[in-house]
Amino acid sequence: MARRWWCLVALTLARAGMGFQFQSVATVAPFVTDDLGLDKAQLGWLIGLYLLPGVVFALPGGLLGARFGDKRVVLAGLVLMAAGGLWLALASSFAEANAARLTSGIGAVMLNVLVTKMVADWFDGKERLLAMSILINAWPIGIGIALLVIGPLGQLAGWQWGIATTAVFAASGFATVAAIYRAPDRAPHAVASIIGLHVLTRTEWRLLMIGSLPWLLYNAAYQIMISFLPSFFVERGFGIAYAGSLIALNTAVFVFAVQAGGVLLRHAKRTDLVCHTAIAGWCAMLLMLTTPTAPLPWLVLAGLLGGLPAAAYVSLPAEFLRAESRGAGMGIFFTIYYLGCAVLPAVAGALYDLSGSGRAALWMAAGTAFACVPVLWLFRRTMASLSARS
Repeated sequence: MARRWWCLVALTLARAGMGFQFQSVATVAPFVTDDLGLDKAQLGWLIGLYLLPGVVFALPGGLLGARFGDKRVVLAGLVLMAAGGLWLALASSFAEANAARLTSGIGAVMLNVLVTKMVADWFDGKERLLAMSILINAWPIGIGIALLVIGPLGQLAGWQWGIATTAVFAASGFATVAAIYRAPDRAPHAVASIIGLHVLTRTEWRLLMIGSLPWLLYNAAYQIMISFLPSFFVERGFGIAYAGSLIALNTAVFVFAVQAGGVLLRHAKRTDLVCHTAIAGWCAMLLMLTTPTAPLPWLVLAGLLGGLPAAAYVSLPAEFLRAESRGAGMGIFFTIYYLGCAVLPAVAGALYDLSGSGRAALWMAAGTAFACVPVLWLFRRTMASLSARS
């Protein structure tokens, strides 16, 4: 019993390194853009590029784990994350920064797809829901740590030193996983070592195309918010360290809300209504952040409301995928997620440039988040229709 929880600790630490590294560029964005001569669209591209490799590597990630072992592939991913972090800290051009960011992003994809599967191997039933919610929270926790550490360090010693800490975090994750993680003797609900798309039925394909969108839209909205809020707050005259501390507070509240949302949704009779209400409230708080009022109350409320639907959105594929199609289905799920989350921050950055203000990026974040409401409704209608036909 203790072993699986220690394994969860190791995998959660490794995944937190992903959030830490993803947020690193946005946290010191004013320094990076000045030093490398980037506009906001290029900044948005550099931020989103971290997730772009998922479009190619998410689906075969399970195959690599089956062929070489989950733990080995995760460790290889952490090595790439560390290498990419060091390379980015030494980059002197936009092209070199792209190459470094791509390297670390490939490693992050290898890690992300497999740690989810490894936690599923160790946990089952309601205990799995708890374990998955903890694993999911590793992402915003890593982001929060980045906001607290990288911004002040970048302001004190230069953005390169702040970015270099991502390599240290990845190396810590490597050491922890290498020392602690062991595969279970029997992996419950494990898929076959050969994963093919042919195992997915037409019904599963259709539901995946719709059911993957809420998680994509939800995460894209969150990433746009945390990517451009630092620059927007600096634009309003706040210091970069203070701006980072404000967003770190929002992230801490968000982490609490994700766990609270898991408990609330488990007991709620109308889970979709909870999700719709929380999303509408989150969007309202994002719009309030664009007003000249003090941002602190809106940041706290945004965190409390924004974190509630996370467990519901990420669990949608489990509602219709069979055990034998779960590996391929989750590969498609993550591919769609990565594609949208890589592109949408760049679009938000372009809107920032065109408008000359971070308000446009926050408006886009609110619109992206609100799209979860009709998409989830469409998913329920489609699922009910397909169930009635069968």
